Amino acid sequence: MNATIPPQSPRQAARVKLIALRQAQPDRAERERALVARVGRWLRTMPTKRVAFYWPVRGEPDLRATLASWLAEDPQRIAALPVVNGKLLEFAPWSQNAPMREGDYGIAVPATSDRVTPQVLLIPCVGIDAQRYRLGYGGGFYDRTLGAQAVRPVTVGIAFDVARIASIAAQPHDVRLDLAITESGVL
Repeated sequence: MNATIPPQSPRQAARVKLIALRQAQPDRAERERALVARVGRWLRTMPTKRVAFYWPVRGEPDLRATLASWLAEDPQRIAALPVVNGKLLEFAPWSQNAPMREGDYGIAVPATSDRVTPQVLLIPCVGIDAQRYRLGYGGGFYDRTLGAQAVRPVTVGIAFDVARIASIAAQPHDVRLDLAITESGVL
């Protein structure tokens, strides 16, 4: 019996290509330092106390040290990580010393049942276009979560420049981000 592999959708093909580009950057460490520094500078301009971000996987920029520094500057600040709850995301408080457990998709999450409503949401991007539509991994968790919220947080895409594409061919369910930060600037 011959098994056939279904053809990839244009979005899935773009994901595969963009993840490979992200992981193969020859000057990745330098680019990541620049991106993380830019995110830190931007965060310090925001009058916010609650920021949700992400646990880095698949070569995503690692913001943990930046958020730990941001937290240390003001004891009233709260950082949080996403936790899958059905088809939506909730946000659990995080600190550098927070006990962690394995969550859905093998991604680390804080080992607490406490939840936070973020004012700012830093979202990893596999791809990002000039209109600030984000290509993620295809699960739709961020789009559904943002669509279900009565008061939407400020949404900030985080990506390397190699993730910039002409268009993700936005669909009706795609949520446009408020801004995106790369190592070379802000979209």
